[in-house]
Amino acid sequence: MPMGRRRRTTREPGRRPMATRTLAAGLLIASGVIAWLAVTWVLAARVLQAVIGLSVIYVGYLAIRGWRLFSAALRASEHAAASPVEGPGRHPLISVVVPARDEAAVIGEIVRDLVHQDYTGADGMPAFEVFVADGGSTDGTVAVARRAGTESGAREGLVRAMTVATTTGPRTKGNALAEAMPHLHGEVVAVLDADSRVAPGFLSGVTAAWVRDPTAAAIQARRQPRNAEVSWLTAAQADEQLMDLASQCGRRSLDGTAELRGNGMVVRRDVLERVGGWSRTAITEDLELSTRLAAAGEHVAMAPEVIVREEAVEGLSDLWRQRLRWAEGSLRRLMHHGPRLVISRAPISSKLDFLAFASEFIIPPLFATSIVASILTIPLPAGMDPTVPVSLFLGYGLGSFLLALAGRAAVGDRGLPLALRAARGALFLSHWLVVVPVVLLRIVLVEETRTFRKTPRVGQRGSS
Repeated sequence: MPMGRRRRTTREPGRRPMATRTLAAGLLIASGVIAWLAVTWVLAARVLQAVIGLSVIYVGYLAIRGWRLFSAALRASEHAAASPVEGPGRHPLISVVVPARDEAAVIGEIVRDLVHQDYTGADGMPAFEVFVADGGSTDGTVAVARRAGTESGAREGLVRAMTVATTTGPRTKGNALAEAMPHLHGEVVAVLDADSRVAPGFLSGVTAAWVRDPTAAAIQARRQPRNAEVSWLTAAQADEQLMDLASQCGRRSLDGTAELRGNGMVVRRDVLERVGGWSRTAITEDLELSTRLAAAGEHVAMAPEVIVREEAVEGLSDLWRQRLRWAEGSLRRLMHHGPRLVISRAPISSKLDFLAFASEFIIPPLFATSIVASILTIPLPAGMDPTVPVSLFLGYGLGSFLLALAGRAAVGDRGLPLALRAARGALFLSHWLVVVPVVLLRIVLVEETRTFRKTPRVGQRGSS
């Protein structure tokens, strides 16, 4: 990847911190004004509730479309031949990058899984390489990765592990990926987290999914917690991932801006370089890249039948930090790249989908400010309309429930278990009503986060 392009991508977010803070402050102020009007003026309340109702109808339609695409992909996979895709033209060299920092507890598992992939070229040799991009570990991650490759019988050069962290660059996943690029030889770049586990047919499955949508710039595999049975919290995260995948499938079926999800994402290298490569400063490099791809007229396809297993967060404090990071990264990329997408030559369907998606970040601050406004209006003679915050909460919950139904139904849940698991997922998703307003305040008051804080790993206990 050209050095000039990488530098440009690194500096880009830093040029607009004040604009981002202004937009975040404006969103909070606008939410407060709308909330105040809604709780004090009946007509405003009814208009807001009508908008909420329309949004729920749209989400329901999205859920149906997502369920159809999700289910169709699974059915097609069940009837497909188990052999790798035929034809040398369909075997591009894939560079699998595993960003890692202090991942000695889990890195060996994913390296062994990758060594045993059945993705081969016409000559019968592996058509992939594995590169562990170490971000400055102090626990021997590089040595463990190399040993795992050797013990798995990998041919020479198939597995490489090296420290790519720089003393001057930000300690983000995106920076590790950017540093890894000059060392890669593949036409396609796949990214897997260090705690991942994949079946031998993972790369073959991704390639087959690409045949289904050959114009896609990238493919996102289905993420699935491998420790979902540990607690209610981890099980709810499994519901959330199915819900999100159903949403992404729905957005793709409507020619919208479906997005990458960090783990299990596979990108064409030429397109990646054309849009500026990996952002070194973004704390959610997957979402940031997704928006830049959409602005460039590219799209992301879904592969629900290709599974990458990962560890769900098991502790509430770790979950809180993770969600703050996700929300901040998503909001910042919307503010940084959203305007460029809207005025770009991207299809109108992509622009409308993007605007509809961005609007979901309006409900949480509206909900929070409506509660504040309701409390402030208690002393007033006219009182308040208590239906406003209730409507916002129920509308958000119903939309989440519909998407959860779609995701759980696609994987075969039926009857009461389907309803209960969907309800669990919807209840779990309500935490975003708190997270998003908190992050908006942080964006206004605190300097942009530039360091990725790794989620603690469990390791062998959840590997089965």
